[in-house]
Amino acid sequence: MANFEIFPLTPARWLDFEKIFLSNATCTGCWCMWWRIRNKEFNALGKDGLKESMRTLVHRGVEAGIIAYVDGTPAGWVTVAPRADYLRFETSRFFYPVDDQPVWSIPCFFVHHDFRHQGLMSKLIAAAEQYAKAHGAEMVESYPYETDKKTGSSDIYTGVATTFKSAGYVEVARRKPTRPIMRKKI
Repeated sequence: MANFEIFPLTPARWLDFEKIFLSNATCTGCWCMWWRIRNKEFNALGKDGLKESMRTLVHRGVEAGIIAYVDGTPAGWVTVAPRADYLRFETSRFFYPVDDQPVWSIPCFFVHHDFRHQGLMSKLIAAAEQYAKAHGAEMVESYPYETDKKTGSSDIYTGVATTFKSAGYVEVARRKPTRPIMRKKI
């Protein structure tokens, strides 16, 4: 891969975040708010409301995730934060806490189609780990998709289990056949 850089999402980088999300119809409906709010609010806000909610978070100083750049072009996204920042986990039938250990969660990715199959997800995982560790985390947790079949990007927005395994994550729970909960001590 050519020149790879990462930066937290800040107001100055909002337009780069938009470029990533506008490159895919699936992402433009979510704006990485799926995990941050409860289902009722998510459905009520609609696409424009979700975008504005994320913009508001960013302009309040919340670093909602990390943007990856390849040769200066916005190429990918990963969100990482303390698990408690993601309200959807509170009511999830599958992703409720495994135990009471404080963990940071890595629940969502997006890699622009021009940069797929180049190892960018692995680099985003490493960047998320470094970011979490720099902010005091000792453990990170993920909720990837596991399959042995080719699947579309809308199914693997949480990451791919084999990529997390290669990065040293271990499965700690599985409450849905294709969705392990994986952790790594950092």
